[in-house]
Amino acid sequence: MKKIIAVTLLIFMFTFWVAEAKSMEDHMMAVSDGTSDVSKLIGKIVRNFQGDDLGEISEFAKGPEGHIAFAMLNYRVTDNTLKIIAVPIGALSCGNENCVLNASKETVGTTPPFFSKDDLAQTRTAANIYLYFGVQPYWTEERTSGEK
Repeated sequence: MKKIIAVTLLIFMFTFWVAEAKSMEDHMMAVSDGTSDVSKLIGKIVRNFQGDDLGEISEFAKGPEGHIAFAMLNYRVTDNTLKIIAVPIGALSCGNENCVLNASKETVGTTPPFFSKDDLAQTRTAANIYLYFGVQPYWTEERTSGEK
């Protein structure tokens, strides 16, 4: 019985996380030309479901179609070393306190590299990072007739 409850709880949490991530991605796509809502996320701590600190959002980068597609995290490799990594907006679920990313510290630490924010606007680089985090690249999704 405990296993059934645990599995049900995990399914509920995953479903909620997917819905929140999609909602977050839709919201960021809608405000990608403005910075007022996006700027409120700068400085937020990103954690995983285990509570590990994965970094802090320092800025955002645009993807292949010119929309805000990535949150740039300052990920602490060691006490003295920071690494900037790109995380797809759709992989994050943000609340009032912090953001959640469904990834281990090891996964975040081995995120595919990029050399500059301009690289993230390249379809191949952006797609590699999106797929690494298990997120469908927004530029490959079918859009409804009202969307650009």
